[in-house]
Amino acid sequence: MKHTRSGILVVLVLLAALSGCNSSSSTPTSPAARIGIVASGHPEWPPIMFQSASAIDGAGAALVTKIFTDLGVAVDVRYTGTWDEVQAKARTGDVDVLVAAYKTTEREGYMVYSIPYTTDPVAIFVAKGKAFPFDNWEVLVGKKGIAMVGDSYGQAFDDFAASRLALTRVTTSAQAFDMVSKGQGDYLLYSLYAGDDYLKKNAAAAQFESLPKFVNEENFYITISKKSAYASYLNLVNQQIAKYKADGTIAALITQYKNR
Repeated sequence: MKHTRSGILVVLVLLAALSGCNSSSSTPTSPAARIGIVASGHPEWPPIMFQSASAIDGAGAALVTKIFTDLGVAVDVRYTGTWDEVQAKARTGDVDVLVAAYKTTEREGYMVYSIPYTTDPVAIFVAKGKAFPFDNWEVLVGKKGIAMVGDSYGQAFDDFAASRLALTRVTTSAQAFDMVSKGQGDYLLYSLYAGDDYLKKNAAAAQFESLPKFVNEENFYITISKKSAYASYLNLVNQQIAKYKADGTIAALITQYKNR
């Protein structure tokens, strides 16, 4: 009888071990998985991400929430400060996930990148009647540019700007457009969609215009801090992005937030 009970105990232990192996092969696990992730994003980059009270809302935030919920992980998409502050928190691991980011060499040092899920045109905004011919970046040399703290416009343009352009950095789009309107800057570098959204919501579209040629058109990615326990979820996130691109979910989310 003792031998029989011992045999049963051994079998149960082996079954439990095998069950644990099968679970870990399909979904990474960690103690943090029972708690959930902290996600964040740029507070002024609609329709992909923007501040809404104490949260970050937008198509990117909705996508991240959907993906991780599908994976059985709770998500808290918080407003955690200005864009440079958000990135600093991803560097330390205080923020697990950024709902959208361009790819730069610096950011790749502390975050892992998903496959791209949408593109984002970077435009040049000027005061109405102050448009200038623009067909290459060299045209901007010698002009006073305005940009927001922490913003990237693609690695190649960032490198060009650092060595050739005079950019004044401010913390909000309101400050940026105000400086252009007062002649303190010749142009503003900003997402076309985010800039148009700001001007529409502030009834200021008649005061500004964007140049027809873009500075860049950059990919947006979901990023995960290398200090997060969820960096191991990257392949699963990529699978979900591919699925939601193919079935139109991502396009529908972007349209929804553009029309909000």
